[in-house]
Amino acid sequence: MSFVELLARLGGMGRFQVTYVAALATPLLMLASHNLLQNFTAGTPAHHCRARPAANATAAGVPPVVSIPLDGHRRPQSCRRYVELQWHLLDVNGSADAAANGTAAGAATEPCRDGWTYLDGIFTDTIVTEWDLVCDSKKLKQVAQSIYMAGILLGSCLFGVLSDKCVLPRRWTGRNWEELGGTGRFGRRVLLTWCYLQLGATGVGTAAAPSLLIYCVCRFLTGLAMAGVSLNSASLCMEWIPTEARAVVGTINGYCYTLGQFVLAAVAFGLPRWRQLQLAVSLPFFVFFFYSWLYVESARWQVSSGRADLALRGLRKVARINGRKEEGDKLSEEVGRGLGPL
Repeated sequence: MSFVELLARLGGMGRFQVTYVAALATPLLMLASHNLLQNFTAGTPAHHCRARPAANATAAGVPPVVSIPLDGHRRPQSCRRYVELQWHLLDVNGSADAAANGTAAGAATEPCRDGWTYLDGIFTDTIVTEWDLVCDSKKLKQVAQSIYMAGILLGSCLFGVLSDKCVLPRRWTGRNWEELGGTGRFGRRVLLTWCYLQLGATGVGTAAAPSLLIYCVCRFLTGLAMAGVSLNSASLCMEWIPTEARAVVGTINGYCYTLGQFVLAAVAFGLPRWRQLQLAVSLPFFVFFFYSWLYVESARWQVSSGRADLALRGLRKVARINGRKEEGDKLSEEVGRGLGPL
């Protein structure tokens, strides 16, 4: 008997499968949020150099026109300021061309040495404004996103291998893994549960990061967990779904990810501060972590791992939820061991 035929006997696309798809698809809404999060948390507002303090006034009391040269669009330059304050630009008797252009021709300029002033706009509180990721440091914003994507790349390789085969060396335990009661493999459910927890914890760590370095480390670990959630969610989902329903279920999962992009935009509009937004898209993974303990491990994977008894227990649970308890009671470990391909 093939596994597909067995699923059909136990209810096909029944109550268990529908609930399972919904439970696994909901976290996908938040995966899109993490992938696109830096579009909002690393937004760059309009900015210019902080004015050089005058002898008898603070930097806040110095008009920008005498400290910041204008660019070709008559806006304050972002990364340069005058070495000396150009007070004559305020003088009605000053050069007509200088007054018209708002610049002092030939005046020496220098990089921003006292920080930047950020103007109010769409982005008012981001990692850019907090750690001054502008001008010479603006590349660090792309570096942070690249580190996150590197975490996804590594996680795709790591969790793909761990979910199928992971044998602990004897030197770690003094005994073989099988002697300890394990199968030498983690499986989909255990790793998915761990990735939910890791994603929530590192997301909160990112929101509390005191420096860009800690921020990047937490984002890297978030990327690792992100890949684990994506891979193991797909495996668990498809291995419990009848073949004829897999295309529809895959489409639903894709739409959930797309819908998550709209959710992120709405949440970002309501939470303009980057730390609050980071928390809002990370805390739900603790909820996913707690209810993931109710997931049923893939019976097909358990059979391939030599755990027919556990597979049989999972299949009977599925039969009970789908209202096919009698069919589940008829199953035996021999049926589990004799399962054909998916």
